[in-house]
Amino acid sequence: MNNVVAFATSRVLLLAVCYVCLTLFPVHPILDWQVQVFPNQAWLDGFVRWDAMWYESIVDAGATLLPPNHSNANFFPLYSVVSWMASLPLRPWLDAARAFYVAGLVVSLAAFLLGLVAVHRIAARLAGTDVASRTVWLIALFPFSFFFSAVYSDALYLCLAAWSFNFALDGRWKWACTLAACAATTRIVGLSLYPALLVEYHRQRDSRAPALQEESSLWAILAMAPLCIGAYFWIRYGSPVEFIHARQTGWARGAGLTALVTDFGEFTAGSMFGCGNLKDCLRDWEMTRALLGYWYLFLIPANLALVIYGARTLGPGLVVWVLASVAMALPNGLDGMGRFTSVLFPTFIAAAMLLRRRPAFLLVFAAFVPFLILFFSQFARWRPVL
Repeated sequence: MNNVVAFATSRVLLLAVCYVCLTLFPVHPILDWQVQVFPNQAWLDGFVRWDAMWYESIVDAGATLLPPNHSNANFFPLYSVVSWMASLPLRPWLDAARAFYVAGLVVSLAAFLLGLVAVHRIAARLAGTDVASRTVWLIALFPFSFFFSAVYSDALYLCLAAWSFNFALDGRWKWACTLAACAATTRIVGLSLYPALLVEYHRQRDSRAPALQEESSLWAILAMAPLCIGAYFWIRYGSPVEFIHARQTGWARGAGLTALVTDFGEFTAGSMFGCGNLKDCLRDWEMTRALLGYWYLFLIPANLALVIYGARTLGPGLVVWVLASVAMALPNGLDGMGRFTSVLFPTFIAAAMLLRRRPAFLLVFAAFVPFLILFFSQFARWRPVL
């Protein structure tokens, strides 16, 4: 029940923030292509921003709401395909693009709720129901959890990863590997589930001899994701690794240390409080831009420290997943670090274990909510909270 209450409370809060923000403050797009898809629905429009247009373009050859000289090869296809399928019943009432966006919102919300259910089950199994309850609240009110309600793939990835581990802990390995393979077609970081499941598999089998036939079938399931992704990019773009080329060339994103240094300078430049009053703070980007940068910098060591703290309870599989996810995200720089870490539910379980005293939990709870409201209100107004 706690997962449902946390989901409903946090999502209603975001709907209210979206309505109030877009009603009281004007949308402030930076580029010409950034338009309002639902201009007359202030409670809804703020969830369709930035990458939403790219996900729609994967299933719409005539998509026009896109920046020039960029490629949608930067995005993996599963979320777009699922949202497109969910949009088909809406076509009699909405045009194809708006049907996709409405369906994408439904997919994200449903996936987030199912993801919280899986996280609650895992946390309760590993650390008890009290920790599980605190975990889902921490995830639902995390300052970057609004991406779970937007037309983004984050909620679907969280759902697939959490249920993959849930089935793994139950010893249902074919289901665990199938969902991990699906997660890997949602984003490249999904491949970090592979070593995590391998570690958990051998931990459970312990000294027992592995069944060759079972292992062969599991490897075949896992191999389907990179094969399908490679085939998809090859057929559509002419290269099985076009997503790498698109990010580094089309999107002008560096990799490794260069990306980290560049992002550090960009996200920490300027004054953190460069505004005179609340209205100026919401209108100007400088304050939240610097706050965003320091949040990103904080999240990296915080996730590593938390997963190490909770390692004995979490088990090696979940620890490996977090470490592998961070290792795969860091070469891309700080960009999107809030999104990437919001799905790492083992660190939230560890945080819930640490915050056993109610005052400490409520203090973190109270600190999360203002940032959630601030960052989402900026996102809804087309500011790059990515």
